[in-house]
Formats: sequence, structure tokens, C-alpha cells
Amino acid sequence: MSEGILKRMRLSGDSVEYIEDYAREKGFPDGRMNRTVDLIIQEHKEMRERKENEQETGNEMIQEVSDSVSKEMKKEVKRILLGTNNADRNTQILIELLNGLMIHNNISDIVTTDDMESKPVTTAKENVQDRIKHLQQKRADYYTKQGGQ
Repeated sequence: MSEGILKRMRLSGDSVEYIEDYAREKGFPDGRMNRTVDLIIQEHKEMRERKENEQETGNEMIQEVSDSVSKEMKKEVKRILLGTNNADRNTQILIELLNGLMIHNNISDIVTTDDMESKPVTTAKENVQDRIKHLQQKRADYYTKQGGQ
């Protein structure tokens, strides 16, 4: 053991009892309090380093999970945005086409579907609903094949 620095300390009775019990546990001869205190301090340093390393590892794992979730969310949001943009573009095209038809046919007002729904509109709604169900099933099948990822 290297030569140490001599320091006088005043310890509580509980601390002295703990150090003496620890010395007996480790098999140190009576009166070797300095070796016991050095060992306690060394073990405390190692424990603190392990705790800090575990925290760093935990933080790294949290960051990895966060990055992974963020990446997947970005993919899904991009897909949703592309679908939304496509739907918006198609809606705008339909509005322009209908507006042109109404101007061409001098139609000044309409009857809304709340008042009366034509057979072609009912057929179109059913067709669109069936198409959506089919796409949902294809998507569910795809995710099932991917293992739920």
C-alpha cells in the first residue's frame, strides 16, 4: 500500500461501528480502520462510475429508440401527406370540371345531396367505399406479412 496522508477525523458512533463491521466482514485485523476506509472509498468510486456508465448507456438506448420511432413516424407522416396532397389535387380538379360544366350548361343553382341523392352519386359512394375497404385489406395483409412492423 502506498504511503498515505495522515488526517484526524471525528466519526459518529454509527460510522465507526459500520467500519468495524465491514473490516470483520472483509477479514481485516482489528485496528486496521485505514485499510477499511480506503476499501469503502474505492468501492464507492467504482459503484458511482458504474452508475454513471449505466445512465449513459440508458440515455444512449433512449436516444436510439427515440431516433427509430421518429424515423418510422416521419415515413408514416410522409405517406399520409402524399395521400392527402393527392386527394386535395383530385378534389380541386373535380371542382374545376364541375364549375366548367355548370357554366357551360348555364346552371345557376343545385339541389344538394342532403335534399336528394341521385342514383349515380349513391353508386359512386358505394364504389369508393368498396375501394377503400380493399386498400385497407391490402395494407393489413402487407403489415401481417412484415410481422406487424
